[in-house]
Formats: sequence, C-alpha cells, structure tokens
Amino acid sequence: MNEFFKSNHFNKLLIIIAAVLVLTFVFAAGVFVGQAKERFSNRWEKNYYGNIMGPDRRGMMDFDRRGFNGHSGLGQIIKIEGGSLVVKDRGNVEKTILVGEQTSLIKGFESLKMSDLKIDDRIIVIGRPNDQGQIEAKLIRVMPAAGGALIK
Repeated sequence: MNEFFKSNHFNKLLIIIAAVLVLTFVFAAGVFVGQAKERFSNRWEKNYYGNIMGPDRRGMMDFDRRGFNGHSGLGQIIKIEGGSLVVKDRGNVEKTILVGEQTSLIKGFESLKMSDLKIDDRIIVIGRPNDQGQIEAKLIRVMPAAGGALIK
C-alpha cells in the first residue's frame, strides 16, 4: 500500500482530481454569474415599461417619441424628494431619476448642487437604468429658461 502512494499512478490521480475540482469551481462560478445577470434582467424588465414608457403602456412600443432611451431623460422636474427627481417628458411620461454623489449637475458652465434644482426646471439626464427601471444619473444638465441664453 505504501508503494501505491509513491507511484506515478497516484500522482496522476491527484492531478486529475485537482483538475476536476478546478473545473467544477469554474463551472459553478459561471452558473453564479449567469444567475445574477438573469435576476437583474428579469427585475429590470418587470419595471421597464412602467418607468420608461409610462403607465398603462406595457408591451407597446412607441416609435414616435424621439429620444426614447432607458439611459436618458428629458423633461420638466415635477417632484424633488431626497436624492431623487421625477421628470415628466413631452409625452407626459414620468421617469424617476436617482441623484448620487457622483452625479454632475450643470447649468450653463456652472456646477450646481441638488438643493439648487427647482420644480419646473427643464433638465436633460444621462445615466444608467437600475433593475427597478429608475435612471441612476451620471449627468444632469439644467436647461436655461425659455428665452434665456446659455452663455452669460
């Protein structure tokens, strides 16, 4: 029996067992990542039409509306609450915009703070949708009032 543990067959068996364990771990990691992506996709899809297309439009594609994009928003602020905004676009679709510490707020050439935003400000938002269909803003540009100039 002691000779078996010193033989080449035993070493080959250990290498095969180690390879099977590594391959099993890699496969399990791939399954875990795939399931995480599926959960994100499923939750995001359930909230997509309500937050992006608007209520009562589930399953309908709106090819008329220009600028339709889950990564952006364009419209008028109708609600400011904590770290989020609700923006209504020209089609009366409301989008929830999440404002974080990394969000850049700009008006003209000036940087703003969240407290500088007001109801009825017209904004353009660029960001990333989360799995609830809200837009996590990276950039919010406040547009000048109607008739106002962008440059001072």
